[in-house]
Order: sequence, then C-alpha cells, then structure tokens
Amino acid sequence: MRVTWISTEPLAELPYLNAGRRKGEILEDRLPVFDALVDRLPTGLDALVATADLQFRERPNGRHHHGLRLLGETVPEWLTEEILPQLGVDNPQCVGALLCGDFYTVPALDKRGGIGDVTDVWRCFREAFGWTAGVAGNHDSFGPEAAPRPRLSPRQGYFFLDEEVAETAGLRVAGVGGVIGDPKRLQRRCEEDYLNAFAAVLDHRPDVLLCHDGPEGAERGQAGSPTVREIVEVYPPGLIVRGHAHWSNPLATLANGAQVLNVDSRVVILRPAPERE
Repeated sequence: MRVTWISTEPLAELPYLNAGRRKGEILEDRLPVFDALVDRLPTGLDALVATADLQFRERPNGRHHHGLRLLGETVPEWLTEEILPQLGVDNPQCVGALLCGDFYTVPALDKRGGIGDVTDVWRCFREAFGWTAGVAGNHDSFGPEAAPRPRLSPRQGYFFLDEEVAETAGLRVAGVGGVIGDPKRLQRRCEEDYLNAFAAVLDHRPDVLLCHDGPEGAERGQAGSPTVREIVEVYPPGLIVRGHAHWSNPLATLANGAQVLNVDSRVVILRPAPERE
C-alpha cells in the first residue's frame, strides 16, 4: 500500500487546549485533519484514520461537566459526524483506526506530557470505527494500575501491537511500540532490542507498520532514528506510520521506496484512489 497523494491544506481543524511553556499557561491550538489517497485498500474497507500525539485536552463546550476529556476521546465523534461524510465515507464501520501512541496529558494542563491511562481513547476510536489497531507511546499506560498493555481483545476489534502482526479487514498490520531508551522505564527498550523488533515484524511483510518513534525521513527536519531507517531499507518497500517527532512535510520516501507517514499532532484520512476509466 502506497500513498499517492496527500493534501497540503487541512480539510478542517479542531480547537483544543494545550499546556504552555510557562508554568500555569494554557494555550489554544487546532488539530488539523488531512485527506490522502492510497493506491489500494482491501474490498470493504473505505478508509483508514491515522493519528498520534494528541497530548491535549478538549476545549470546554458545555456538553461535558466532569473535567476536560483527552482530545483523543473527542476526535472520533468529530470525524464521523463532520469530516468523513464530506469525503463520501458514510459508514464508519467500514473504516479502521491506526493509533501511533501518546494520547495522554495531565488533567490540569499545568505541565506538558506526563504518563497516564489512554484506554478510553482506544475505546472511543473502536466505538466509532470498525476496528482499532495501534501501539503505545512513551506517555501511555493502560488502566488504573498503569499497565504497559491494555486489556482489550482482538475479538472485540482491538489490535494492540508490540512486535506483533494482525490481519483485519484484509489488511496486514504490524506494530512496534515505545521508544529507544532505558528499559527500566515504561514503554522503552534498548536500541538493539528496538532494531530487532523492527526486523522481526518486517519479516512478515505487513501492508502497514505502525510505530511511535521510528525511522528518520529523507528530508531535513524529518527527525527519527537513522539506524531504524537502515533496517527498513533492507526490506521491500512498504508503508510505515509513525508519530513522536513532528514533521512539517508528513510524508517521506526512503532509498528503497518505503514510505514513512508522520501523523504527530495531526489526523490523516487514507482513502483508495479512484479507478481510472
């Protein structure tokens, strides 16, 4: 599966609140959603929704009165009600969600980041769409006990992937979660283990590989791991979707033809390109 086109301007933007750089500062910003075309999707799959690094809180809207929800809890409803119909995607159950990690920020927005439970974000995406596949970011835990993995079943349409491959809706999806770092910390592993994980899932020739951190791109400003890029370029070309570091240009093509789509702090809707007559 290859991306053949991606819009340069967002279809729409969703306002949200973010912690500022200065103590006690709260900023308002906007989450952009982009349209993109791929050369193929399996029959019956009308679109894929890909996103990562929604470490923000919703803007108050008068509908919820028990604290500001994580932005990732609000995005699926916004997409199904306002965005996908514009693109002719009328049945959200024919859409899959690809989550590339980091969906938590502290409730008070008095600092950036933190580590916390993102289970409800996963549930909201699954309730909105036909299935949800994804990986953990280095700010994500699951459940009140801060578990590294969610207790969500593939039989219910959840596919949590960490050195694993799953097939759903005719799509082969692999995943490597977390980042390179001290293995004693949550969602981190040493570089050797991280590289081995990438190689292991690439051996299965997935249609899409999801990761939080991942390979660097081919352009300046497309930050990532050069050693992961070297691993990726040994294998036949495929599509990698990642987050963690924001790229101005969200799409990179590596030397072997592999594509890297960066969805940090953005949503990208992948739809099949129309057939030529």
